[in-house]
Amino acid sequence: MAEQIYTIPINEAFGLKDGCPLCRLKKKLEQDSLDYVMGAAMMEPDVRVTTNRLGFCRGHYDDMMAMKNRLSLALMLESHLDTVAELFPDEEPVAGRKSKLRKYAGTTPASDARRQAKSCFVCSRVAGFEEKYLDNTVHLWKKDQAFRALFAAQLWFCLDHYAGLMDQGQQQLSEDSFSTFSAALNAIMSRYVKKLREDVTGFCRTFDYRSGSTPMTEDQRSAVGRSADFLSGE
Repeated sequence: MAEQIYTIPINEAFGLKDGCPLCRLKKKLEQDSLDYVMGAAMMEPDVRVTTNRLGFCRGHYDDMMAMKNRLSLALMLESHLDTVAELFPDEEPVAGRKSKLRKYAGTTPASDARRQAKSCFVCSRVAGFEEKYLDNTVHLWKKDQAFRALFAAQLWFCLDHYAGLMDQGQQQLSEDSFSTFSAALNAIMSRYVKKLREDVTGFCRTFDYRSGSTPMTEDQRSAVGRSADFLSGE
């Protein structure tokens, strides 16, 4: 299958065979999105409307504050704070005056404030592209025999991307193809989780006095961190 523009980053990520390839793609998407929003796009009206509405999560605020152009972030915050200010009734406490809000009327801005606190322009943008990568990964597996071999050679996928691949497989593949696809994917996962369990156990045993002075292997040394990556994404 000839490479298309949408297959190139997938083939590159799968070609490295080091960690979850879809986590690697997601990490690049995050950096690209941060560069995008902190660059010239920050002044594009449609982008500003979206950042005013969504804001950013704490992690991506930290990422942007660590970048060189803090003025871009300040300009976005200026208009975003105007949007957030609309959540709150413009009231000043005055003796004898009641609030405009009523306890049982369902008029408090709590749900809107909670939604605002959890929304993020970068997370939303990444999630949209990430879904396309999952879709295209299964499409490549379906159409390209060479990619099937590349897929089968992966060491592991994180749990979240495993679930996403399974979902896309069910949507795109025939019954027979899905059976082959899911068997290949489960073989990767089963093999790796057994290896992780073995390495974590080995790590724990090196702290047992009964193990004597047996040196810790590199796989055992990295087992806790690799387990966290596997379970929660890199």
